[in-house]
Amino acid sequence: MLSTIRFVAHHPVLRVYGLLMFVASCASAASQPYRSLMAIETLHMSEQMFALMMLLATLTNVVFGVTIGIVSDFAGDRRRLMSILVIVGLLGSSLLWMVQTAWMMAFVVILLIPLANLTPLIYAGTRKETAAMPAGDAGAVNSVVRTTMSASWVAIPVGVAAVLEFGGLGVMNVWGVMALLYVVCLGLIQLFLPSTRRDTNATGGLGSFFSALRELGHLPVLLRLVAISLLTSVNWLNGYIQPLVIKTTLGGSLADTGFMASGIALMEIPFMLGWAAGMRRLGPVKTLAAGSLLYAVFLLGVARAGSVWQVHALIPVAGAGAAAILSVPISYFQDMFPGRPGLGTSLYPIQTFLGTGAAAGIFAVSTHFTSYQGTAVVGACVTLAASVLLLAVERLVPMEARA
Repeated sequence: MLSTIRFVAHHPVLRVYGLLMFVASCASAASQPYRSLMAIETLHMSEQMFALMMLLATLTNVVFGVTIGIVSDFAGDRRRLMSILVIVGLLGSSLLWMVQTAWMMAFVVILLIPLANLTPLIYAGTRKETAAMPAGDAGAVNSVVRTTMSASWVAIPVGVAAVLEFGGLGVMNVWGVMALLYVVCLGLIQLFLPSTRRDTNATGGLGSFFSALRELGHLPVLLRLVAISLLTSVNWLNGYIQPLVIKTTLGGSLADTGFMASGIALMEIPFMLGWAAGMRRLGPVKTLAAGSLLYAVFLLGVARAGSVWQVHALIPVAGAGAAAILSVPISYFQDMFPGRPGLGTSLYPIQTFLGTGAAAGIFAVSTHFTSYQGTAVVGACVTLAASVLLLAVERLVPMEARA
């Protein structure tokens, strides 16, 4: 993996993509761990309304993500497209910082922030730069770029929490931090990312767009997509319940919540690199199954925790499980469509939509009948069941049926 890290660090385009992934992820890390707290405790949304907001946000995210992913395969200057998306994110975060109401949060989270997601374009561009490499090596490059996302979560959540708590600032000020980070993203794109020209072998138009959509609807692809989406949904579910368990159930502080998010992100970095090396022997499906088992153990530990330190003690297990769940699917999807990284990457926002939608549904229903810690038990059962489903699909529905 050291050679792969050096390759990315010295590649003029991949280096910029890594930096962009880091800064864009910092923008998400500044607000995402606290969204349930902001919505429910600060802006007084109900748990069900919060779940509905997040479900609608994932719907818009998948529509924007799939469209941009497919179009990127035959579009012109990718730098211009990225700049437009970043400007939308800057506008949305600034609006919510200035107008702190539940309705404004719903508008920004549902319509503007999903459009500002650079991750699909970064993954598509990364795969384009590694098109001549073997699939295993290209996947390793993806994993290295993906670790920059985890690196952003190491310092940002706990740092933001410390500044807000000890500085006496309200939690809604994280949206101002997010706006500043979008400004940094725009500078990186305009100053360091080279312009790209349209692929002369790619054909555009509505015909090509809808043809690509039909390929995404092929049964073996859909079955694998659903299985992986359910498996990864528990990561989103944990994002909802973790701050509530720590702060509301166990009486912890905002800093305790930030420390948990940063600690898991720190553990993800070495484990992602390790899973990338191990995936060449295990394969992506067994790697995902192993990661889901570890994540289920973590969620069961959260359910039984009686104090904040017991939740913090689970950070290494959570990091190991999350590393596989978060880093493996993108390479798995891209390998389905060789030569068209945008089409393969467009499965990623669909997975996010299905996974986040499932997490929102589980959160809404489970919290109605049980506690936040009881919801963690439900999440553990879901990820284990999804692993069994994925293994069954791989055995019974081979991808050769796509012909």
